[in-house]
Amino acid sequence: MRTDVLLDQAGDLLRNGRAGQAATLLGPVVDEEPDNAGAWLLLARARFVLGRPRQALDAARTALRLEPGGIEPLYWVSAAYTALGRHDLALAAATTACAEEPGHPRLAERRGRALLAAGRAAEAAHFLGAATEIAGYDADLHVAHGAALFAAGRPLSAREAYGRALRLDAGNDRAQQELRRLTAAERHIVDADSLLRVTDGYAESLRIPLGGHPPRGVLAHVSAVAFAVCLTAFLGLAVLTLSTDLPVPAPLLAAVACAAAAAAAVTASTRRRTPR
Repeated sequence: MRTDVLLDQAGDLLRNGRAGQAATLLGPVVDEEPDNAGAWLLLARARFVLGRPRQALDAARTALRLEPGGIEPLYWVSAAYTALGRHDLALAAATTACAEEPGHPRLAERRGRALLAAGRAAEAAHFLGAATEIAGYDADLHVAHGAALFAAGRPLSAREAYGRALRLDAGNDRAQQELRRLTAAERHIVDADSLLRVTDGYAESLRIPLGGHPPRGVLAHVSAVAFAVCLTAFLGLAVLTLSTDLPVPAPLLAAVACAAAAAAAVTASTRRRTPR
């Protein structure tokens, strides 16, 4: 089968949420045509969606070597570096991409997201605000600007940004999700201290540590094991209290119970979010 047909099929699979099949299809293509930058880019996208940022980075860097200065390879190099928590390199790639094509909304969003992941919310808000002045027609750019405004302590301005995104694209999933998240967070804002606490918490949720976040499957497994250990310890202490005269401090029982509850909550959350 012709390579261009295979690449079209891989692109369709990615658009339909079948990244694993796309990666499987692309493997033989890059083996047979290692100089095919388009195939490497699609493979980078597939690996990124599958939660394999290191492999995505390898594919994106190969594409960049084949297309020096190409904005698409730079985009995926930046995204992969962000996912790995290597923020200086992510920002360098995104900044280079923006310089190659100034005003491109997708590239501006990438740089803004890289800043947010690095914990530089105020800088992200300023940069994305300027970008929306140039490319105000792009709904996703307004969503990113809203996230930066919220992280920078400006929830009302964030709501306005999400509103602009929804006026441009009423069905924009990201705008709807962020608006719901903002609405839920605003219920906890009653004064200056709570405003700072809520917005700082949101900003921290956007940060990515060095090495990236652990895969959801790993996190679910660790939390499940922690829950089992805590539950066993709690039951053991309860039995000890009921069957012997040995005093078991109430704070200790409460602490173990809280730890078990927290582990259970994390386990349930990760299982809900893990793709089937």
